[in-house]
Formats: sequence, structure tokens, C-alpha cells
Amino acid sequence: MTMDTQHERKPRVLVIAGRAGKLKVAADAGYEVVYLQNPQLFADTHRAHVSQALLMDYTRIDEVLPVVAGLHAADRLDLVVSFTDPGLEPAAVIGERLGLPGNPPAVSTVLRDKYALRRLLADAGIEEHPCARVRTAEELKAFCTKHHYPVILKPQDGTGSQGIRRIDSPEDADRAFADRPDSDGALLAETLLTGMEVSVESITQHGHHRVIAITEKFIDENYVELGHVVPARIAPGQRDAIEKLVLSLLDAVGLAEGCAHTEVMLTADGPVIIESHNRMGGDRIYELVRLSHGTDLERLSFTLPLDADTLPPTPTPTRAAAVWFVRAEPGRVLSVDGESEAKAAEGVCEVVVTTGPGSEVNPVRSSADRIGYVIAVGADADEALDRARRAAQSVVVRTEEAA
Repeated sequence: MTMDTQHERKPRVLVIAGRAGKLKVAADAGYEVVYLQNPQLFADTHRAHVSQALLMDYTRIDEVLPVVAGLHAADRLDLVVSFTDPGLEPAAVIGERLGLPGNPPAVSTVLRDKYALRRLLADAGIEEHPCARVRTAEELKAFCTKHHYPVILKPQDGTGSQGIRRIDSPEDADRAFADRPDSDGALLAETLLTGMEVSVESITQHGHHRVIAITEKFIDENYVELGHVVPARIAPGQRDAIEKLVLSLLDAVGLAEGCAHTEVMLTADGPVIIESHNRMGGDRIYELVRLSHGTDLERLSFTLPLDADTLPPTPTPTRAAAVWFVRAEPGRVLSVDGESEAKAAEGVCEVVVTTGPGSEVNPVRSSADRIGYVIAVGADADEALDRARRAAQSVVVRTEEAA
């Protein structure tokens, strides 16, 4: 449905940071788009879909608030959203100050702080997983002695799989803090979860939650994703347990509007929360959901808060969709071959390669180090995964050792 008619005012949405594709989705849904972004990141691709742009550091909320309030007073905003981790709290603060629909700032605050989320889940009686904030190797070793090796060590507010380390011994603990300044603050230590890792893609309207899809994920030795497939290959009973756990989490954190992406480990004792975010999952998971389930999470993120759409029932997938990431040896890129073959392969919907001759390929230590991906569909998860993997492997990035 289109919200704009000849006689009606277009709703105005302030989008904080993010890619141009999200701005196009809002414009196509009938919104007038105002974009808030750091000046150095604003590009012509953004300009094509916005009526106004505020170019300033959006994390400096004391400076941003008066500007946005003045804009709102002159021509009111109807919604403030962000799809990026640094933009979620500013969006919530601005929305609350202007009296617009959205999540309270406390939602983004607790979901960004992995230790705070663990404590909330424990206090709410949802689950209790051993964890502690540690500032030194000795504190980490004390935690490991109490709860046993191996342990996962991660930043409290990290994203994109950055800085995650497995600690198997006292020597690992010493190495983890060897070059870390005391001023960097605490890290989060947790006992290692093992099993099948999935993520739950959900959407919320006025405090009512709906699980849309469950994604199966594949990670490497550095805990960086190799790929994903939707729907996950799980039993109906596992899905029920996962949904119950995630819906309890969403209620406990007070999510009111928009998407959530919750990572869960299916252990031998049942599902356990890894972490959660009040945004769509990265790695093009929202596109996998659209291709497999027919649900457009991007559009719904704009339309549900203003009641332009109703909360959809949990959809039944009609096929599967997978993404697999292109890999190469670290070094200077000499050539990239096989893109045309990958695009022509059966079931392939999208091929993106972000490197080229002369560029540097870094060791993959976070999702930002990956150099491309392939999305493919299939009749089921096995077929979609096989097609995406094969096509990604057919993209050959040849490198030489960098000087």
C-alpha cells in the first residue's frame, strides 16, 4: 500500500546512518526521507533518495538534538529509525524526546552491553549463563578456574565478530591481555557454548512480537561467519523452544517496535542466548528472509510503527535462501576471476565482490575483512547452501604477498 495520495502529506522519517538501500526502501514506501549522517560518509547514492540531509556526527546527541528539534518544529517528523549499532541509541533518544513511536533508549543500551543483557536474563529468571567482566589476565584466569576452560572472551559492546577469542589455557589468558592497555576497560568472559548456532529474525509492533524466520549460521575458527541459510535445518520441537526463549527476551528488554536479531546456541541441554540486537541481522539475512519467506523486513521496519501495515503472521517458507562469503589468501590482489560464471550459476540471485587488482586482502578477523558474497536459492536448505558455496568458490581472487 502507498501512504501518499494527492491530498495527503507524506510521513517524514529521519533515518540515522546506514546504506542507501534503506533510504530507497523508505522512499518507495511513501515516506519523505531526512538523512542524518557523518559528513564524510554522505554520497550521491544517499542523495538520490532524500529530501533533506543533516551532515553531522550523529553520536554527539547534545549537538544533534537541538538541530533535529528545530527541524521537527518547522515540519514535523513522524518516525526516527536507525539500522546500525552506533545509530540505535541516538534514534531512540531523539524519538523519545520528540514523542514519536519507537523503542525507549534503555532497549538499545542493554542490548549493546552483553554483560548487562546476561544479568537481565538472569534477574528475569529466563536463563543464567556463567559470565564475568574481566580487566586483567589474573581475573580471567580466576574465572576460568571457577568455571573451567575453554572460555570465550569478547568486547562487552562488540559487533561484527570483532575481538572474540577462545581461551583454552592460562597462557591464552596472558596473551589476551599482553598488549591491552588498562584504559581499554573490561572484557566479557563466558563459558563456551557448543552446538548448532542459529539466529532468530523477529519483528515487533507496539510491543507485540512475531518470529519471522530462523537462520542457520556457519562460522570459522575466528568466529566470523562463513555463511547463512534460511530456514535453519531444525526440528519443530527445537523451533518451539527457541521461539519461547527469544520472545521472553524481547519482553524482558522492553522491545516496542522494529526488528530484532537474536543469536542462539542449540546446546545438548536446549537453546541458550548468545546475544541480541534491536535491528535486522547483517550479512544480508533480511534478503534471505525475503527470498525464502516472502517477508520484507526492511519495509515493515518503516510501516509497522505508523500502522501502515499490520503485524504479519509467521510465514511458511516456500523455498530456502543462502549466502556464502568469498575468501582469498591475504595479500595484494592480482586478479579476480569467475564473477560471470558465478552470476550465471543455477539459483544464484546476487554476486558482490568488493575487492579488485591492487587492493589488499586482510586476514579475516571480523566481518569487515570479508571481500564478497553470493546469494542463492534452492528448493530446500541443502540445495541453497550447495549453490551458494559452489558459486562463491568459483570466484577466484588471486593475491601475492604484500610488501
